[in-house]
Amino acid sequence: MTYSAQSAPLSAYSQLLSEALINHNYQQFCGIEVVTQTPEYCKTRLTVTEQIDNLSQTLHGGVIYSMMDVTSMLATIATLDDGEYAITNNFSANIMSATKRGETVEFEARITRNGRNLLFSHCEAYKINASGARSLIATAQLSKFKRRQALTTTAEVAA
Repeated sequence: MTYSAQSAPLSAYSQLLSEALINHNYQQFCGIEVVTQTPEYCKTRLTVTEQIDNLSQTLHGGVIYSMMDVTSMLATIATLDDGEYAITNNFSANIMSATKRGETVEFEARITRNGRNLLFSHCEAYKINASGARSLIATAQLSKFKRRQALTTTAEVAA
């Protein structure tokens, strides 16, 4: 993972949660990787493979939705206090274009409001063409409910 020099580094708690989230079996199956993560922002990417496409050999819509949620969560985690977690309580998305097998997709999430109990974010997904140009394929608005929750991560279980 990379972290922006313009913001404070992630707390040990945020790093632990982020690593547990990105190393979860489903995220690993989809092949998502973190490009940049800072408080209130995250960029991730994946390549469309046979495992995550649909019958038309384009990225499955459910994968787009879930990876937008994951990317938003990574932006959220970096803002949480130790011992705090967030649960998605609302998700609204629009898919505007298909992405073929073998193409790369980047997801970018930004926190738009971080309140006492609720956090709001906006996420965009872009397919990257051979020349590196980005084309918007999906957008989403998400809200997450913040709560105190003790989590047991794989790293904690292994220790």
